[in-house]
Amino acid sequence: MRPDRRDAILKLLFGAGGIGLRALATGVPASILLDPRRALAAGADGGITDGPGADGTGALTNPQFLIFSTSANGDPINCNAPGTYDDPNIGHPADPSMASTPLSLGGGATVNAAQIWSTLPAAMLARTCFFHHATYTVIHPDEGKVLRMMGAVAGGEMLPSWLSRELAGALGTVRAQPISLSGSATEAVYYQGAPQALLTPTTLSSVLSSPTNGLGSADLVKLRDQGLDALLAFARSQGQTAQKSFIDRYATSTAQLRTLQDRLLAGLATIKNNSADSQIQAAIILFQMKVTPAVVVNVGFGGDNHGDPGLAGEIAGHQSGVATLAKLTPALAAAGMADQVTFAMTNVFGRTMIASQSTNGRQHNQGHHVSLIVGARVHGSVIGGVAQPAAGKEYTALPIDSATGQGSASGDVGFSSTFGAMGKTLGAAVGLPQENLDANVLAGAVIKSALAT
Repeated sequence: MRPDRRDAILKLLFGAGGIGLRALATGVPASILLDPRRALAAGADGGITDGPGADGTGALTNPQFLIFSTSANGDPINCNAPGTYDDPNIGHPADPSMASTPLSLGGGATVNAAQIWSTLPAAMLARTCFFHHATYTVIHPDEGKVLRMMGAVAGGEMLPSWLSRELAGALGTVRAQPISLSGSATEAVYYQGAPQALLTPTTLSSVLSSPTNGLGSADLVKLRDQGLDALLAFARSQGQTAQKSFIDRYATSTAQLRTLQDRLLAGLATIKNNSADSQIQAAIILFQMKVTPAVVVNVGFGGDNHGDPGLAGEIAGHQSGVATLAKLTPALAAAGMADQVTFAMTNVFGRTMIASQSTNGRQHNQGHHVSLIVGARVHGSVIGGVAQPAAGKEYTALPIDSATGQGSASGDVGFSSTFGAMGKTLGAAVGLPQENLDANVLAGAVIKSALAT
């Protein structure tokens, strides 16, 4: 890789002056290193832990890093998710992995879903929400509009970008902007109107494992010592020697830094390609380094399958997609982040479901889609449902009863607000307070039955 490109990527990841590497080396959040006077004056946590969001609307509760999967293909995940197996007129692939199977989402209740979903770890299913809603479009290039929730996010911001912005302060990350690792311009991410760089896992691995200026550099220990010495000297110069305990609270020991460095390098060594598995592995590494609160990836579930004889592509896509999700729990546990990362998936639209019309492929469906939300603050659940279609029409998402989360024709969250409800519920799942959700998502309501109590 050209030195100028490597330097540009390092600056993108770690900020001007390598503030992110200094934060990684010392354990001290970048915001404190940039403004130690304010941090030392803020008291015990330097204004970081569970602090307010970017708009100052209140404290965050157990803020989460976010892996956000999206696709402009409009994968058929909505056709075989829980909530679609109780109507014989909804078509599913003729394969054992897609056969109707009772699925436990925790708490004793079971739902019917494709058998492949039952292969996920029980502990993961107990914190997985399948959210039925609409995206209101059938056009692939509307992916950007869908990421803006068709105008439901205030200020024209994208859903992952709004969440990243609000989480950055509480998580103490170098960047407030999300990072995209899908490598695809069709899933381009914007932040406050500016396009964000498209990276890939292999590019990230190449830069960060460099023996001279990446994680493999012996200079990390030197950065640690210099950074902590400078903070302590500043505290003494301000007559605040009592703040040593505050600095010690964050400080990473040399042994801890070596362990973290070895763990990150080991993780980078597993990245051999730009697959969905590699994208998630790279996302976890970025979280461990506190580079960004949110990473955008692409986990496929069958793609744009207009011509798909026997729905073979849909079958294979579900098998590979679920297999990728199954690796998430052990990967987070190995990184020490089992309860610190939420996964979500929202694509541009769903697919048509009428059995007689979907044996060899599916068309675009603007009226029904299923988003996934998986995380420590999520309750295993199916939110919303599928409305019976009128003659000659396609299946759509039902309105939602906000008190129960069930799909109902009389639900107080109307069809046109189901997408907003999903966004608000995801926001609550990553720790944002109600006033922040109401200020930033202009439709829908938080569905509390989707959240862990």
